[in-house]
Amino acid sequence: MDKRVTILLPNGRRQNVSVTANMTLLEILETACSKHGYDAEEHCLKFHNKVVGLTQQFRFSGLPNNCVLEMEPTEKRRTLSNVLVCVQLNDGSRQQADFSPNDTVWQVVHKLCESQVKGYDSPVIIYMRSEVIGQDQMRQTTLKSLGILEGRAMMRLIDKKPEDLKTQANVYKAPAPKPPVDNDDQPSTSRSAMAAGGSGGGGGFALTSNMIKNLKRTAPEENASGSEPAKTSDKSNQEQQPQPEAPNYDWGSGSGYSMHQPAGRKQEENEAEENASRPPPVVNVIGPRQAVLFSLDATQKQADDLPDSFFDLTVNDLKMVLRDLKRTSSGDDDAPLLTAKLRELERQKTMLAKLNQYKDCVLRIQFPDRFVLQGIFKPHEPLTKVEEFVREFLAQPGEKFHLFTIPPKKVLPSNETLLELNFVPNAIVHFGFLKDSLNAVSNRFVKERYVEQLTSEEGAHYVVQKYRLTRATSVGSN
Repeated sequence: MDKRVTILLPNGRRQNVSVTANMTLLEILETACSKHGYDAEEHCLKFHNKVVGLTQQFRFSGLPNNCVLEMEPTEKRRTLSNVLVCVQLNDGSRQQADFSPNDTVWQVVHKLCESQVKGYDSPVIIYMRSEVIGQDQMRQTTLKSLGILEGRAMMRLIDKKPEDLKTQANVYKAPAPKPPVDNDDQPSTSRSAMAAGGSGGGGGFALTSNMIKNLKRTAPEENASGSEPAKTSDKSNQEQQPQPEAPNYDWGSGSGYSMHQPAGRKQEENEAEENASRPPPVVNVIGPRQAVLFSLDATQKQADDLPDSFFDLTVNDLKMVLRDLKRTSSGDDDAPLLTAKLRELERQKTMLAKLNQYKDCVLRIQFPDRFVLQGIFKPHEPLTKVEEFVREFLAQPGEKFHLFTIPPKKVLPSNETLLELNFVPNAIVHFGFLKDSLNAVSNRFVKERYVEQLTSEEGAHYVVQKYRLTRATSVGSN
């Protein structure tokens, strides 16, 4: 594509000048001045009222194509001074001397590298991105035409044919793609394959073990594509019979205080019907508000017993991940700019929608010794009710404490409601004494008699599900 610039002359006329990528701005100025009788040494070029450097090439000037440059007279005439030119040879040695900008490139080469250039069949001078090939072109090219007007300049002298200059050196060649291996016995979405693909620098996202666990818990079951060959031994048939899965009570495993929101009342009812034939987990209610206590250490031990096949990703798992990522990205891009009043109005609308959908709030208070206390509250209740609830189970109820969320650590105000704190329908908060010496992990935070009545994490999920299902049934009957 042809490039050109428009020069706005002092007399009000416009002059279009065709330019090349290696053309200096000084040549553009001289071309415009020669057509209208101006002296280039007494004028300069401006772009958006800023003086541009005449020594730089058009490709490095940052000027757009078809731009308009203003030519204005300078306060004093521009004078030429000697420049220090350094020439680097193939062996790495360098020769330098002072030259006038009106000297040709051949004069520089002949003075600094006379003995070396005699052995060259096709000498080439490279300055920036400009290439001066052969003695004839060197005799016609001056330092001024290359933009060397003052200061210092560095050139390279090489011996190459013009056709060899088109071959670029040190270019990365991508390896040929390997043919896909057709192996039906090895799943293509295994954990090792995903790890190898994620480390290739493709700019994707990392799949953590917690994310894979959640996907496995929520992904729909896939039907087997083929029938297993019949075994002759009764013992092998008994081993192949699938064991009934444990009930699914997933709250998510995020590191923040917000927890996974349930999909809705209908899903809870369906899960309850599926789990009706299974024995309920052991639950020990230790106080009001359906209070239960469980340990995260026991949960971690159970999670470590999962087989490697549990982490194999399926097509449905990847579809769910991509769906969630698309929802998140589209929500951020399409979000309109709102004023403070509109943001407050949207926040109130969200709070009203939560009040209409959720009639209770499930809170989990995590202690430094990794014990978790769970209770059910109303959305309109203040945080002081939660503090009173926690104080009943403390081994040192007289000590002052505070509740906070992480990350980052934010101490929760006691006068705000759970709805205002965005704890509806469920959340995780952390416990800490005001005295740092009492927050040691070796200390006991909950009374010993409650520690002896621990409930599993699965039982804590079961308590919430049973409470909400019973409440929904009672409301429907009324």
